Amino acid sequence: MKNFILLVLIFTIVQSLGFPSFYHRSSDIHVEIAQAIQNCEGVELEMVRDYPKLSMVTLNKNQNKPNKGFVIFGEHARELISPETGLHFVKKLCNQNEDMKSIKDNYELRMIVNVNPLSREKVESGDFCKRENENGVDLNRNYKSHWSKDHDPEMVRTAPGPFAFSEAETQTVRDELKKFSPHVFFSIHSGTLALFTPYAYSKEQPTENISNMMQILTEVKEKHCETCKMGSCGHEIGYLSPGTSMDYAYDDLKIPYSFTFEIYHGGLDIRTKKHALKFLEVQSSHNKHRITDEEKLDQLLRDHSCFATTSTKEMPPDECFKYFNPEDKDQYDFYVENWSQAITLSLNRVAEQRQTQQQS
Repeated sequence: MKNFILLVLIFTIVQSLGFPSFYHRSSDIHVEIAQAIQNCEGVELEMVRDYPKLSMVTLNKNQNKPNKGFVIFGEHARELISPETGLHFVKKLCNQNEDMKSIKDNYELRMIVNVNPLSREKVESGDFCKRENENGVDLNRNYKSHWSKDHDPEMVRTAPGPFAFSEAETQTVRDELKKFSPHVFFSIHSGTLALFTPYAYSKEQPTENISNMMQILTEVKEKHCETCKMGSCGHEIGYLSPGTSMDYAYDDLKIPYSFTFEIYHGGLDIRTKKHALKFLEVQSSHNKHRITDEEKLDQLLRDHSCFATTSTKEMPPDECFKYFNPEDKDQYDFYVENWSQAITLSLNRVAEQRQTQQQS
């Protein structure tokens, strides 16, 4: 028995060697947030679930601010860069950052920085393709909005669960959203570069508040992600994804601003298109029809969304890590800062639009 335990320990250590030191373990995320907010006026950390342990960061709790925002990070465990961005955002909130002043003045915020902690721990130990939660359920298919038990076996790692809200993690998000009734909701992912609005379950584009949402995303795209796809998720990607948090927030809870940001793509650095086009050279060389660089880029962004995971079916663990997360520290630093700024910009623009609407 001792030998077996030793072998398991050695295997875990070997697997985890591929986990870069500048990324944070799940326990470290909680500790660093707790440390960051010690002298941070108006920011608190509270436990909202005992198992799995889910903590929520709040800003200006019950302070009757004019706007309310809710952000979740890390629905898919392998998308490590999502909670890392959430941690960076919280630290900026507490560092007297000038960009955050308008957020502090105008918002009550609630954020679950690591919504899939048990499976993230498995990723930290080397299971870099792990997407689902501890029960093998894709959290972003487990919400009530157009939930479906039908599961396409070609869409790997997207099991919707036995019924809507079968999972503790989605139950927690649902309950906190209902209690809070925010004006804006974000879910932060990686796997492609995209700025999405509802719907994910349908190729039809919604009409309620869509022009306001698109106005905000247009500015985010211009300033933070020129190569991002932008628009209604199902329409842009071409795959249908029932049971997502974004559609639940928008359709069921009537949250007027509901977004999904996909913030990293292993084949494409947002500072240049060259990586993406090189990535597709091998694939396109087997294609009888010549396709343009823009068509290559569009194909790349469609095929690797967190909403459609067919392309990672045979991907080995080390490739999964590189595909969903920055490998080097400079790139990591750029992405967490870039997307913290993008979330901040979006929140500020929502507040401005709402103020204009109230005055008119």
